[in-house]
Amino acid sequence: MGEAEPTTTTMYYDPQIDVHHRLPVRAALTTAFYVAPQRADEARRLFDAACRSARLDLDLDLPLIAGRGIPSSLLLAREWGMTDLEERLAAAVEASYEPTWDHDRGEFTWGMGLNEEYPRGQFNAFLAAAEACGPQRWTTLSAAPLQRCPQVVDVDFPRVALRQAEWAGSTLKLGLAPLHENPTQTTMFRIVGSEAGPWRITGPESATVTQTDHGLVVDTPLVTAKIELAPAAVA
Repeated sequence: MGEAEPTTTTMYYDPQIDVHHRLPVRAALTTAFYVAPQRADEARRLFDAACRSARLDLDLDLPLIAGRGIPSSLLLAREWGMTDLEERLAAAVEASYEPTWDHDRGEFTWGMGLNEEYPRGQFNAFLAAAEACGPQRWTTLSAAPLQRCPQVVDVDFPRVALRQAEWAGSTLKLGLAPLHENPTQTTMFRIVGSEAGPWRITGPESATVTQTDHGLVVDTPLVTAKIELAPAAVA
């Protein structure tokens, strides 16, 4: 790419006829996302030039226009630890893109100001990825397969969802979030790939965990709760 600041970016390359479909560098707000895990230095040059072209280095004009550029920029700002840009983009997204809980469906989406019956897929996909992103996470995810670990399966979504599911050492921490709480009912799910032997559970008083040939089976009241599972030998 050389030392001069980029003025265009390739949106699509056809290797059969050796043709680049080039767009103004502002489009690199998104194309830099695809380059970042492979050539981080070149991706950052593209992104910095795109930010200047799109005037993201200045005060943002609100409301934001719907598209992929701002969501992918928020993801990359978090990927590269660009704190000032991240904070300004996050505030602008919150103000412009209609973050919405659909409590009947148990879904969180962004309307983007488009007044459409169904949220726009690619735009929401980038925003969801940005929510999950942090320093070097996109690069790490692209560099190698995820490390194998026990998995929570058979969650009765959307009747119930998990707001939290993470391992802290050998303890699995879960945040149960029913669509409609009902302490007279229960929900069940499994943890597969866990180590053999007895496990203990803390959480709702009547919650149980059972070791079976098909993994750990958790049976818990249908209430909002924090649950922790750990091998019985762990203090």
